[in-house]
Amino acid sequence: MHATETHPVRSAQRVIDELQARGVRYIFGVPGAKIDQVYDALADGGPRLVVCRHEQNAAFMAAAVGRLTGIPGVVLVTSGPGTANLATGLVTADTEGDPVLALCGAVPRAGRLKRTHQSMNAETLLAAVTKYTGEVDDPDNVPEAVANALRAAVTEPRGAAALILPSDVMAAPTAERIARPPAVGALGPAPAAGVERAARLIRSARRPALLAGARGAGPAASAAVRALLAGIPGLPLVETFQAAGLVSRELESHYLGRVGLFRNQPGDMVIGAADVVVTVGFDPVEYDPALWNAGAREIVHVDSIPAQIDNRYQPALELRGDVAATVGELDRALTGLTLNDEHRMEIAAQRQALAAIDDIAGSRDHGLTGMNPTALVLRLREELADDATVTCDVGSNYVYMARHFRAYRPRHLLFSNGQQTLGVALPWAIAATLVRPGTQVVSVSGDGGFLYSSMELDTAVRLGATFTHVIMRDNGYDMVGFQQLLKFGRKVGVELGDLDVVRYAEAFGAHGHRVRSSEEFVPTLRRALAEPGPSVVDVPVDYTHNTELYAHLSDDPFE
Repeated sequence: MHATETHPVRSAQRVIDELQARGVRYIFGVPGAKIDQVYDALADGGPRLVVCRHEQNAAFMAAAVGRLTGIPGVVLVTSGPGTANLATGLVTADTEGDPVLALCGAVPRAGRLKRTHQSMNAETLLAAVTKYTGEVDDPDNVPEAVANALRAAVTEPRGAAALILPSDVMAAPTAERIARPPAVGALGPAPAAGVERAARLIRSARRPALLAGARGAGPAASAAVRALLAGIPGLPLVETFQAAGLVSRELESHYLGRVGLFRNQPGDMVIGAADVVVTVGFDPVEYDPALWNAGAREIVHVDSIPAQIDNRYQPALELRGDVAATVGELDRALTGLTLNDEHRMEIAAQRQALAAIDDIAGSRDHGLTGMNPTALVLRLREELADDATVTCDVGSNYVYMARHFRAYRPRHLLFSNGQQTLGVALPWAIAATLVRPGTQVVSVSGDGGFLYSSMELDTAVRLGATFTHVIMRDNGYDMVGFQQLLKFGRKVGVELGDLDVVRYAEAFGAHGHRVRSSEEFVPTLRRALAEPGPSVVDVPVDYTHNTELYAHLSDDPFE
């Protein structure tokens, strides 16, 4: 519905009005002269402003809000380097399907093509790292531009959108507004004929299996998948990193682990032996099909978007529609399905192998340089409630977390497995405290990833955010280092210095703890979880066995 107002308002105010009308609750950013009209409008009300220490981290926080709530997180920055600093955060969000809107200041229109202070071709830069980018050149276009950018961010595949807002446009008046914000229309299920064909294919399979991805982990989709599993005893489901937590405690017998990096987990064995694999909301960026599909099986692609055809991903059937609705129809079409005895025995064997990985790796002695990382992850799991939100950075720590940390609720264990971006864990945790207040929030990183975003401890203290950050410290970029050892027989460029984490955290007003023996870890963790505000727990770990992470299991486990 179109509407104009008798009394025009500053277009910067209209930006805030449009965001608020669409349920945006938080804006993360760093101020600057070319965007100060919007900051000034925020002083009179609107979404909560969270001032950050770096634009990249502001984008990470906005992405976490988008992933956890489905409503785009918003990041508000100035021109020039303020905009350029968003690149890593936006490409991470866009790759991994997190809805984000970046609002970027720019020089006045008269200086757009001049070599003037902070002038740049922001549209070209941002177009490379978002799914939608626009530049507003007329104040009357502001309401529709914001509305369309937000719609783009939440339309599948979800991702990052950006608007460039010249400072003179923000200062100019407009009488335009969107009176009744329209929601993006919902899809229905895939066509019934396709669902029936898929059901016949699955019923005829000897070894069917599900591979669930990011778009299968939304609230409605995960509920539908759980209902499907409940109706087919023993049907194996393998999670990608982004789908972590899809299988509940009650459906534990269906869980065959998590895949997304090295092809050597029981989940890989199950998928590798399956004759029909149903992928639910799977995006190839989560786990390259070449790592799990040799082409000797039929694939049923269930998603809201078309399959990206690959030499190793060519679905026999493509069920395109709303994921939850399509899975619901498939569930009805598969009523009464049972697995054959042979397949059930094979699945049981792989579940035993999955448990043995935890038992064997977790029981190893602690090393000379620190704690057994698997034991650390298993102890952490024991100390947290099922509704805890755990954010994981990239590095060797994330391999251990992905393999050994069991989650039972979708989007409660967060990974960056599209871009594998360092530094996401701490900003994500700060955002989680805002949208999930009163619940446990824990972030995990290595010492390398921690210092990518640790300045945001100041932001956390100012917000009064309560969470615990665990550093698995080895004073190096070990995930790179152990792969260098496998490739070249030596490491280069991966050594880092030591850091007094306790004094560093306290300098920001946060709590700091350093664990000096494996026996200290659990009591220190409990103390950190119980104290208000941000706490950082520094734990030396021994990554001596990391080269084993890359070891391949048998390619023919059922032969």
